[in-house]
Amino acid sequence: MGGGGKKNGRVFHFHGDYRRASETSSYGMPCCHLEGEAIHALCFRVLPIRDGLSLTVSRVSPMTLDFKIARAPLQFECWLTGSGRCRIHGLEGNPLEMASGGGRLYASYMPETWGQCYDICPGGIEAVGLQVDPALFHEMLGEDVTLLPSLYRISDGAAFKEKFTMNRLASPGIVQACQQIAGCPLHGVGRRLYLEGKALELLSLIVEAHQAGGAASIQNALSSREASRIHDAREILLADLKHPPSIAALARETGINETKLKRGFKELYGVTIFECLRKHKMEMARIYLNEKALNVSEAAWEVGYCNVSHFIRAYRNQFGESPGQQIRKGKGRYV
Repeated sequence: MGGGGKKNGRVFHFHGDYRRASETSSYGMPCCHLEGEAIHALCFRVLPIRDGLSLTVSRVSPMTLDFKIARAPLQFECWLTGSGRCRIHGLEGNPLEMASGGGRLYASYMPETWGQCYDICPGGIEAVGLQVDPALFHEMLGEDVTLLPSLYRISDGAAFKEKFTMNRLASPGIVQACQQIAGCPLHGVGRRLYLEGKALELLSLIVEAHQAGGAASIQNALSSREASRIHDAREILLADLKHPPSIAALARETGINETKLKRGFKELYGVTIFECLRKHKMEMARIYLNEKALNVSEAAWEVGYCNVSHFIRAYRNQFGESPGQQIRKGKGRYV
């Protein structure tokens, strides 16, 4: 996999691939290479477990990232925080537009595809991935792979014969396992054993989720057109924080009914429309306090709060500290 992205007019490069391990197992340990300032914009750690099985932990700053995938394993990725949008070429039909958000679990097999990740939220993205060689995946599951209709339908029993990408809400267990992987404090042999156990735990939770969801998870999934409209609704919602539209107005403007808008928004981003708006307001307020040096009243006004007390309470609920405390820790001024 390789690509480049621009941030503030600068070009970043990210390259990675999967080394051939044997004639029977096409994918060994992944490796990656970051060039120049990409090291600061994109933190991508590879955690090898065994031949054909690895973990990745990635943190991406707001930027645009072009990618190209040659050979690829079966990929599962859980977004812990943040949101963004991807455009994927090389699948059947038109390019796939996919909105992504925290609390979502993505499964994909996308060799010979390319595209772009963009519209990343101000706070950036944190995600944990699990990469599995398709042959190893089938070997580990054996005949039980037939119990996973959402994956078995695109398999010939030994490998994957079709490219695919699908997403669903991640279970609390999957999110917790990924958080523990990302925050592992151990070192040396203890770290290796811990991560190996967590990788297998995560794989078992993912298998359980696909087994429980079955074909229904495919049938009830949002279409790419509906997902695109819901993404448009999010952009409209966050465009004017002082005068955000109502849910009814969003539904009218994007051409999707209110029920599907609310349900689909929760599925795509893991939060309700109101929660998304509130969190984004607080994220922007933090930027105004830290980088723009606004005082508390000014920051509250910029994100649509007329009552400063309500703003302070919402800020403390999200960040665990008052905006005044944040100012004193940073470079802002307090009035």
